[in-house]
Amino acid sequence: MKLSRQNIAKALSVGIMLMGFTHIAATFTPLIADKLALLPEGAQDTFTYFSLMCGTLLILGGGITFALADKVTEYPFVRKPYVLAIAILTIAGILAACFMPHNPFAWAIFALTMGLMLVNATKFMK
Repeated sequence: MKLSRQNIAKALSVGIMLMGFTHIAATFTPLIADKLALLPEGAQDTFTYFSLMCGTLLILGGGITFALADKVTEYPFVRKPYVLAIAILTIAGILAACFMPHNPFAWAIFALTMGLMLVNATKFMK
């Protein structure tokens, strides 16, 4: 497999999707569920939803960037959704590190999203 910008972007996108699946699975592990149990019942459901949507955002953004990574140069109309997905993932990665600085998974998400952004940073600047 040739080590190209597209292949690196696809590998990073898969990593982001895997972190999303991990986030969703972790929502139901004792690590998170025990902490949610301390909250009032209405708040438990709210924070469960927040956690599931954070994981879903990573899966969706990673899936979009994976699907479009090798089509962006060939089809200019996919640039906007591709860049939008990268921008949203970049913000998510920064916020993960800012709000969960003691969580190694937050730093993994930060690294993956920053890597994806950097791999694509010069692709559209002309």
